[in-house]
Amino acid sequence: MKKYDLVFNHMVDSIRDKLEIYGVRKDELNGDFDLVKSGLMDSMAFVAFVGDLETHFGKELDFDNIVDDEAFTTLGGLVKLFQE
Repeated sequence: MKKYDLVFNHMVDSIRDKLEIYGVRKDELNGDFDLVKSGLMDSMAFVAFVGDLETHFGKELDFDNIVDDEAFTTLGGLVKLFQE
């Protein structure tokens, strides 16, 4: 399994409960799925999610350098940041 898939699957597994609450099936998710714009997470929940990912992957993101990237809140954008 590619590292992209490992990171993506971990993220999806981490939000499984939210996906069920909002009626989003795993097969509906792709790299363009925006966690914030979809309403799945508000900004505070997103920051907490990123914090959990930083802990899990042992990598701290520099928000100052990435917050302007529109893809930052998408699954694909996050995967890219954590697989680098």
